[in-house]
Amino acid sequence: MSMPLESFSGQISRNPTYFTNRNDFQLACNISMKKPDEKRIWIIIQQWPPEVFILCNFLHENLNVNTFKFEYTGNGNSQGSFSFAGYTRDAADIDDAVQFLAARGFDVEGIIGMSMDAIGVIMYSALYGQVKKIVTISARFQMNVLPSFIQEVYEVTRQNKEIMHTAFGRQLRLTWEMIEETVNLDMKYYCERVQGDIYIIHGDIDEICPYADSLKYVQFLRGKCRGHFTLGCDHLYFGVFDEVAGIIENIMSK
Repeated sequence: MSMPLESFSGQISRNPTYFTNRNDFQLACNISMKKPDEKRIWIIIQQWPPEVFILCNFLHENLNVNTFKFEYTGNGNSQGSFSFAGYTRDAADIDDAVQFLAARGFDVEGIIGMSMDAIGVIMYSALYGQVKKIVTISARFQMNVLPSFIQEVYEVTRQNKEIMHTAFGRQLRLTWEMIEETVNLDMKYYCERVQGDIYIIHGDIDEICPYADSLKYVQFLRGKCRGHFTLGCDHLYFGVFDEVAGIIENIMSK
């Protein structure tokens, strides 16, 4: 059910509300109005599944700004079919969130995306570019190096074209078309077309999205990369949530 953002003045919404994207899907979102007298707001993309990737929830609840956390089409509580790929669709979802907030008088100052979800954030900047501050956390660059949970069923997916696969405790529909889209995604192309300032955060012992990927982004973003921050952690950032929040707070103050 859709609710006016003003109803969360000074509060954090614990249960999701919804906004409608361009494909008429209801996308789940939560609002944190830490500063109800301000119209500045940051968008956070909720990584899936939220019970594993809990850094997004931590940032939503602890950053000292207004934040709007939402889930892409087919993720979590959002309507539509989940896709391991579908990155241009993800970028369009971000643009729909920006337009939804703008129509309500909000100034979207920045966007935060983590892991695979960060790809959509970078592509949003390249394709739409209205929001000028982008923070990526453990963004994958070398798309032809698939995550281990995909590698283990690569051949069976190629042979069967579509399978159901358990990952992160959930049953996911995985298709050969998704894998082909992923391995052929040219992030260098999108880096060259980014229209905002990109800030990169990455753990140096990340085995899911390797740290070397962050160096590729620095290389191809060139002057568009405004900060590259290394933390001693793996992909989930357990134990360093406060450090991540501190880095982002500093970015917000620039």
